[in-house]
Amino acid sequence: MSQNDEIRFNKRDMLKGFLGAGVTMLANPVFGRSKSGKGRIQSDQFRVCFGSCNLHFRPQDHWQVIMKQNPDQWFFLGDNIYGDTRDIEVLKKKYQALGDNPHFAKFKKTVPYEAIWDDHDFGEDGADRTYPLKRQSQKAFLDFFNVPQTDSRRHQEGIYNSKTYSDGRIKVYFLDCRYFRDPKKGKDHTLLGEAQWQWLEEEFASSTAQVNLIVSPIGVLLNRLFVTEDWAEYPREKDRLLELVAKYDLCGCFFLSGDKHFGAAIKRKWDRNGKRIRYYEFQSSGLTHTPRKSLAKLIKAFYGRKNVLVEKNFATIDFDFSEKYPQMSWEIKSLQSSKVLRRSFYLNNIGHWVMRN
Repeated sequence: MSQNDEIRFNKRDMLKGFLGAGVTMLANPVFGRSKSGKGRIQSDQFRVCFGSCNLHFRPQDHWQVIMKQNPDQWFFLGDNIYGDTRDIEVLKKKYQALGDNPHFAKFKKTVPYEAIWDDHDFGEDGADRTYPLKRQSQKAFLDFFNVPQTDSRRHQEGIYNSKTYSDGRIKVYFLDCRYFRDPKKGKDHTLLGEAQWQWLEEEFASSTAQVNLIVSPIGVLLNRLFVTEDWAEYPREKDRLLELVAKYDLCGCFFLSGDKHFGAAIKRKWDRNGKRIRYYEFQSSGLTHTPRKSLAKLIKAFYGRKNVLVEKNFATIDFDFSEKYPQMSWEIKSLQSSKVLRRSFYLNNIGHWVMRN
């Protein structure tokens, strides 16, 4: 196995990854769930599902399909509705339309979730910090997703936050790429804003997790394609993010994203001080829609057919910390066919996350 396919684990917590004995392959598609479908068998096993780009006025029966995966946690990765308005009452009515859908209502009541926004649920296509209703939109978002009044997002600008799962072994950073975003793009402009950057560095510095998931509604590593948005439009911000991950040795670090209307599992090289680092991004986008066929062909050619799923989709990440060598499995599942895009990793005996395939 090449060293280039390894992700270094945070050295401070290396010993935590080697409790138990044996190595278990991720052969079971339901990953240790009980046959009754009532959740995980033990706390050492944890399932995250996520997706993005949900046209609220289209059929919402995909929520039933996702519920059958029995997720321990669902992440809404943005464009959860298509508000596209400068009338806050219109935005609220569109949230309500989604909330009134019986499939979505059951899902929201049954499955634990966290949410981040992108432009269409922030307010309008391509919206940035100049969007005039951003404060009202933040309140509407937090109200719809039942965020408690004591939550920090109720008392700050922007909806960035972090959560830990599986007894602190997984830490997730939800980035707000809209509230502080400069209307102009380029190396001299900001995407996150200084307040969010300061928060993120503090969160990285305090992490003791075995796995760190950075959730961005737009692509971090995926190259810009057609009219899509991503971090490459703000190159200094992108370099700053990768530098920050390296500074705090946040390996076992993976990016989750949405926005582009297809699923993808991407590996990218990044050179830092003469040392080559591998980063991985897992994208799920298009719960209700996909690119037209002509674009689908270009996407497959651009990223490689084995790396993308250009169908309506959602994603699952399974974690198993019960064995000597913790396991992690990624799957992007089609909502239109039986197609699945898979990647799997394990934490080896020298503290590196290694990709199996």
